[in-house]
Amino acid sequence: MFTFAYTARDSAGLATSGTMAAESAADVRKQLRGEGKYPTDIQPIDGGPAAKAAKAVGGIRIARADLITISQQMSVMVETGVTVSEALECIGAQADKPAVRKLVTDVAKQIHDGSSFSAAIGRHPRSFPRLYVALMQAAERSGMLGKLLTRATTYLRDEQEIVRRVRGACVYPGFMVAFAISTTVFLLAFVLPKFTAIYAAKQAALPAPTKVLMALSNFVVTHRYGLPITLVTTAVVLYFYVRTDSGSRLWHYVQLQIPLLGGMFRKMHLSRGLRMIGTMAGAGVSLLDCVKTAHDLCSNTYYRELWTSVGDQIQAGKQFSDPLFQTPLVPRSIAQMLKSAEKGGKLAVVLEQVASYSEQELKEKITEVTRYIEPIMIMVMGLIIGGVALALLLPIFSISKVMAH
Repeated sequence: MFTFAYTARDSAGLATSGTMAAESAADVRKQLRGEGKYPTDIQPIDGGPAAKAAKAVGGIRIARADLITISQQMSVMVETGVTVSEALECIGAQADKPAVRKLVTDVAKQIHDGSSFSAAIGRHPRSFPRLYVALMQAAERSGMLGKLLTRATTYLRDEQEIVRRVRGACVYPGFMVAFAISTTVFLLAFVLPKFTAIYAAKQAALPAPTKVLMALSNFVVTHRYGLPITLVTTAVVLYFYVRTDSGSRLWHYVQLQIPLLGGMFRKMHLSRGLRMIGTMAGAGVSLLDCVKTAHDLCSNTYYRELWTSVGDQIQAGKQFSDPLFQTPLVPRSIAQMLKSAEKGGKLAVVLEQVASYSEQELKEKITEVTRYIEPIMIMVMGLIIGGVALALLLPIFSISKVMAH
């Protein structure tokens, strides 16, 4: 006999949890159903073989693109009448990547041993997001696994596209800044010292820009060992500081306030949160659970606090839209649309529509940011290279005038 921890829902749909002694997860499931409960997750908590097996495979991780492919294939097969275990075995047999094959094989084995599909994939949180698991739990309750697999696939694909666009918009300016810094350091460390030796005897004839540039060059050359160490140390300190609560909060604040990019990050976090809640609510998940999932999966401190506030207000008996009017993180027009949807009893539908609208705005914002950043970065690069070239050429004219007199 082994001890299992379980979570389940009763006939009224209320969540309940506890522990139970049984030979296997299948026995726990059978006993719970005999009590009129629907198990949503069963996990071994002792040192038995089941617990060791769970621990051994808990770290399997696959790429999001592979998860999208698996979900798409499963949705097609399940809709055509193939059982979940058969679909998984088929996908596993055709998988080229070892991690994908191992993950799918383990999920299929857990289902054969009596676990539900949602409980089996819940053992691999690094591969299956919490929203995905929640959708599968809703699918098992409603019997619409094929449709909700399609819904989950659509969500994952849309999320991946949004993240890809945002990263693309951030990579270009980041690359240009890095290129500008490296070019400047190269000029100061290797080009300017050669001119310094030439101009050394002409200090009186040198213009101010050249003197400043030569001073910077001398500083870089003199501290050629100390500067890299200082930069690396600073980067490491900042890295660990950002991982603290206060550092993370500061970094997330900067993300939301930085010119041009701040609006893009705001739209990304809002659209992702609304899409999560709308997708789950449309599948029959309770609104409070939807908001909690959006909170847990949100990567920005300020938006996590927003979803915490929304969840607290819902528990207090207030409307979903009430706290949205009280925060600058949500445009008033969106809050008003959601308030109207609540009055009409169509919140889930409108949430997805608003999420689509926000995502479209995000795409337009990314296009706008890219359009503005490109000329700005070209101007910055021109000023840096042009400034250095001008500072090098000015002494030639000054020296010529002095020699002429």
